Amino acid sequence: MNKKVILIFILTIIALIVLTLFSFGPLANRRKAAKINPASLEPVKAQTADKGNASTSWNLYRNRDMRENYYGIQLPQEWNVGAGKRAGSYDVNFFGGKGTIVLIDVPDNSTLELFILSQQEPQLKITIPGYSRIDYKKLSIQGNEAYQLTYQSKTDNGNFETLKTYIAGADQAIVLTFIVNQASFNQALPLLNSVVRNFRWENQ
Repeated sequence: MNKKVILIFILTIIALIVLTLFSFGPLANRRKAAKINPASLEPVKAQTADKGNASTSWNLYRNRDMRENYYGIQLPQEWNVGAGKRAGSYDVNFFGGKGTIVLIDVPDNSTLELFILSQQEPQLKITIPGYSRIDYKKLSIQGNEAYQLTYQSKTDNGNFETLKTYIAGADQAIVLTFIVNQASFNQALPLLNSVVRNFRWENQ
């Protein structure tokens, strides 16, 4: 076997290894990673919003970061909204609290509820100081299966309550998380629930 044939053989093996890593291995997620689309950060004034907060002015954000996971969400105009740490997400800040809107993968061998109860909540118990569940319930958001987890946490900066809502999608799920000072949570809850109810997938 001459050197040229050996070189071609080696290059073929390397190409197959790289292809495997990008298709099935640890590089697969990097291949699929999307970039933040600047258009996702440009709000438009919402024409309709949940009527439970008729006095609130809303902006509509239409996320276009990940083609299989386009969505729209209406947020109060006074909220400070920015890009999250990864594509398909937002960070929000508002008076008395903060939040995130994040796309997540649910394993193919699980359901959304099983994923929440067997993986997400146990992780919260480990990582959130003073974690204590207040409520857990099943919802339907714009016809989509959803689950809402409410819990308390305690830190050196005070006591907080968190409203975390998981909404199933055709490809990924979305998680809306809002953390509010415990003393202000009940007052903020109607507005937060309006935000949740106004979420919609746009490619289903």
